[in-house]
Amino acid sequence: MRTLALSAASVAVVGAILAVPAPSQAALTNTDFGMFASGFGTRVTGGSLPANSGDLGYQTIGCTRKAGHDVSNNTAGAKVPGLGTIGATTTKQRTIKSGSTVKSISEHKIADVVLDKNPLGKVTVEGLSSVSQAWWDGKGYKADSKAKIAHIVLDPAGPGRTIDLPIPGSDRPLVIPGIATIGLGNTVERTNADGAYSYANGIWIKLHGTDSEVIVGRSRAEINGQAFSAVFNGFSNSVDASALGGVVKVGKNPLTNAGCAGTKGKLKTKSIGHVPLGEVGNILDVKGLTSGQRSNQTKTTAEGYTFGEVANVNIGNGAIRIEAIRAQANVKYVKGKGSTASISGTKFGDIYIGKQKVSLAQLESALSRVDIPGLAKIETKVVVERSKNLVEVVALRLTLLDATEGTKTVVNIGHAKFKVNSSK
Repeated sequence: MRTLALSAASVAVVGAILAVPAPSQAALTNTDFGMFASGFGTRVTGGSLPANSGDLGYQTIGCTRKAGHDVSNNTAGAKVPGLGTIGATTTKQRTIKSGSTVKSISEHKIADVVLDKNPLGKVTVEGLSSVSQAWWDGKGYKADSKAKIAHIVLDPAGPGRTIDLPIPGSDRPLVIPGIATIGLGNTVERTNADGAYSYANGIWIKLHGTDSEVIVGRSRAEINGQAFSAVFNGFSNSVDASALGGVVKVGKNPLTNAGCAGTKGKLKTKSIGHVPLGEVGNILDVKGLTSGQRSNQTKTTAEGYTFGEVANVNIGNGAIRIEAIRAQANVKYVKGKGSTASISGTKFGDIYIGKQKVSLAQLESALSRVDIPGLAKIETKVVVERSKNLVEVVALRLTLLDATEGTKTVVNIGHAKFKVNSSK
């Protein structure tokens, strides 16, 4: 199901974004925990509503060790073509420390959602909210999430009085024939010895006669321990592809996101045998895909890496074959000395053009020896971004050209990014 999101390009704003003064933020205090909070007011999925890449009222506190963050994103409301009106949205994220308690909190409130595009009548859902919390109380990790609806009213078409409708539950949705089905969103709370995680979807609305579904009031909070000196960011995957301009053709598979506080020295991996590549599959086939991460930290050091690898790569129906490709992004931080980044571990196994085994340098010039229709360029060990505390690398990058449409597609095989941030 494709995702269609609400942003300036896809909604007509009813009122300007509220000019709300920034809250008086408390002094930021370092903790030994990695915290994260995020969410959005409204997202629409499926159907024929306008597509875009954002979420109405989106706000986040990225991975941080610091308590005292207090951020918000308030909107006056928006009209959604084919749906109705989204009322005032308040999105608030916080990290706090009080005594031995350290907490990450995400809150969302929506004044109302009005479904007024159905000839059978208008439905108004009032007082929607969701709250997610994850915290350390000095003895253990805790998590809590809640979603709530205050009131639902049906105003039937034609003469007649408005009707108060029952409030739905997560397992007993409210069905309004011919108009919509409304349900209380799901909530998730997870804790273990290393941290806690929670999220809540305020409500979901399924529009009858369409494939559209509205998710209202998503909140998410997370906390992880042993973030003694830094937080980690980054990702890795085995293959991804995008057209010129950033349109996704093949998502990141399998995707590993770097853990905020690290993996405590443990190697964590994800593997899949094969992934459909759509049109890209006319030129490329990949098998044996694995991505992963390993990271650790102490009071004075923080280091780790992410990696994406593929066991077998076949380009042009056997014209070029590569047995084992790996991209690896490494960063190490030492207190008082700073950070260093490298792509050590990025490597290739045996490479063949036809039946002849060749070197990595010969692979880059392979198109002078073999003709593969649609393949315009081959690059190896591409450093996408690099600084002292961050590096992003692609082991093998293919540029494909559609001669008919004149469009380019970039395919990354083995993709890794890693960052160590000691200041957050």
